[in-house]
Order: sequence, then structure tokens, then C-alpha cells
Amino acid sequence: MSPGFPSPPIPPMEPVKCEKPFDSEDHIFQVKWDGVRVLTFFNGAEVTLQNRRLHDRTLQYPELQSLKRLVKQPIVIDGEIIALKDGSPSFPTVMRRDRVRNANTASSMVKTIPISYMVFDILYYRNNSTTDLPWYKRHELLQEVLPARHPPFHVVDNFTGGTELFAQVQRMKLEGIVAKLKDSRYIPGRKSSFWKKIKNRPLLTCYIGGFTLRGSTANSLLMGIFEQDRFLYIGRAGSGLREEEWASLTQVLLGVRIDAPPFENPPRQTGITWVKPVYQATVEYSEWTEEALLRSPVIKQIL
Repeated sequence: MSPGFPSPPIPPMEPVKCEKPFDSEDHIFQVKWDGVRVLTFFNGAEVTLQNRRLHDRTLQYPELQSLKRLVKQPIVIDGEIIALKDGSPSFPTVMRRDRVRNANTASSMVKTIPISYMVFDILYYRNNSTTDLPWYKRHELLQEVLPARHPPFHVVDNFTGGTELFAQVQRMKLEGIVAKLKDSRYIPGRKSSFWKKIKNRPLLTCYIGGFTLRGSTANSLLMGIFEQDRFLYIGRAGSGLREEEWASLTQVLLGVRIDAPPFENPPRQTGITWVKPVYQATVEYSEWTEEALLRSPVIKQIL
């Protein structure tokens, strides 16, 4: 190990919220990828991984050990691990990798659920901390270290216009964008206005696996998605429908009532009426939580 190497854990830098996209010559703009935040440490001998919550994730992503072949000097990089489903980043899919606790299972999933590591920053290289360098210097260094695509490592693309990038992100139903001041330093463990996140509220079509009641009328839906042959609970939505819509939906769902939860991972709460997942709803949401649940879902349409 090189002297002064910053051993994990290191809390990552985080962006602050920004309500609207904007354009600025002082900023660059990047896609905000919907995945698992991971810092990767190579001390010259070993590669170790750490997530946003400072937990070790070395076992879960064995393909990132290939960093040893790409760089010869100690390095710490920051990025987002994503996995695709139907050509788009899928948080529930990457969480199947992230929740693995067995090395043999992790190795077998390298092929069944391939990942990409979207690298966007460098904190240490060649026995020196780079966190006090301006962003544009750090990015130049990152491009020197990883000059071409070496799957699963991908240096993220930069854009000069935030408004146009956000419009593209909306069309592609991605999570959002991040604006970064070009001369900003990296501040571990801090939320800083040097970085600003502008969130898209994407739509997701889910299956209804249960509901709760207020009196005799449904007042929230328990939503799920199918991951291969697994039906996974992803959250509860209780806003977006009018009273008469709730009343008619209640009667429809009572017609497919079942005795046991249809979810592989049912929520731990009482007072739920379980239903066969045959009816769908489109929901709008802000983001995925690290527990693979939808944050602030709003029902837009019953299908």
C-alpha cells in the first residue's frame, strides 16, 4: 500500500436539489444515472468497493477487479453502477446484484446481470489526493487514466447545455441530470451547491398486488414489478385518484382477492388486502430509494 493512501470508507460528495434545468458557461452537465453509488479503491495490490452508506461492496461486483489491469498506480474513483433492463437503467435489476451475499452467486451473476460502472470523478492518483483540484483538472486526469472504454468501466459524458440535456433525459425516461461547477473541488461527505441535481419524475407501469382500506374503500395501492419470474414489492401509492375512482377500483380489485401476498418480499404491515397481480397502474415518482422502493409515487392512470 502506498503511503498516505486513503483507505475506505470515505463518504462521497453529494449534490443539492435544484428545481429547474438551466444553462451556464460555468457548469458542465452530466446524466444522473439510476444505480448504486460506489467508490472504488485500488491501493496498488487490492481493489475494494464502498457504497454511499459506507458499506463494503467488493464481493458483489467481482468484474471491477479488472481495474488492476487498467491502472498500475494507486487510485480512488467515484461513480454509479447500473444494470439495464429492456435497454434502460433499472434500479431493481442492479439491486439484485447489490443484495448478493455469496461470492459464487456474485460470480455467476456477472453474465446474467451485466453491469456498467459510470465513472465521474477521481479522488486520488499516483500517491496524491486530487480532491482539491478543480473539477476540470480532475476530469482531464480521469480521461488520461481511463482514456477509452474498458467495460465495465465507462467515463461519463459531459454536456454544455443543461436545458437540452434535461429534455433528452425526459424523452429517455432517465433519472435526471447533475450540474457541476467546472472549477469546484471534491468535498467528501458533504452536500454542496458546487453540484446540483435536477430530477426528472419518470413514469413506471406497475402491477397492483394489494391495497389498504379507509372504511370500505381502497385508499392506497401496493405496487410491484416482475423481475424475470419474481414479483417484487416496490412501494405504496395513495395519491392521484379521485374518490369515485377509488370506489370503482375497490370493486374491481375485490374480484381478484387472494389469501396470501403475491410479492416475494411483502411489506411488514397489517390491514392489507392481497390481490392477484393482473391489473396495472402507471405511477410517477421522484427516485428509487436504496431499499429499491419508489419515493413519492403518484398514481397517474389505472390500466
